[in-house]
Amino acid sequence: MKVESRKRQFILEGKVKASFCEGCGQITDKVFVGEWMPSNKPKDDDLLSPPPVKKSKDGKVIVGTLPPPAENQYWIRCSQCNQVHLLKEWQIQIDRELSPDELRAEECQVYSPHGIYAKGDALYHQALREVGVVREKQATGSGAFVIIVEFAKSGRKQLLENVRLNPATEKSSESITDIIKLKLRR
Repeated sequence: MKVESRKRQFILEGKVKASFCEGCGQITDKVFVGEWMPSNKPKDDDLLSPPPVKKSKDGKVIVGTLPPPAENQYWIRCSQCNQVHLLKEWQIQIDRELSPDELRAEECQVYSPHGIYAKGDALYHQALREVGVVREKQATGSGAFVIIVEFAKSGRKQLLENVRLNPATEKSSESITDIIKLKLRR
């Protein structure tokens, strides 16, 4: 299934995120009203716009070529001011939460404790041989972060993130005499 068709499916189900409304100037909830459909009326009947003129490689003039297919557009209503806007698919943010059951290992990032992950990222844990979704992030006292990942079979688990490889190599840049002098001053 394509990502575009998934987004279209979520829009048609009414799962549209709150966004800025140009009518009332506020960030408000949006309601799906309907899908915009192009007119079946031929462009030749339109008296206001001239038919497109193109030249072929031979130098001949071609009149009335077909335009490219229309992009998906939707009628979205502001829940605050009830104004309806025609928006293109790329302008609409959908409210979608990933489910670990619908993921495959090929679609996910491979988990490593040295990596940095965002809330909502899809992960594949090689040791568990499972896919999961990052649900929360929390800081630990040591400076590392704990991510809470919801796995399809195992449920929620805490995993480390942003763990440094060699923390001892950073301190070795100071000489031993500098460290001793610093301790003697205290």
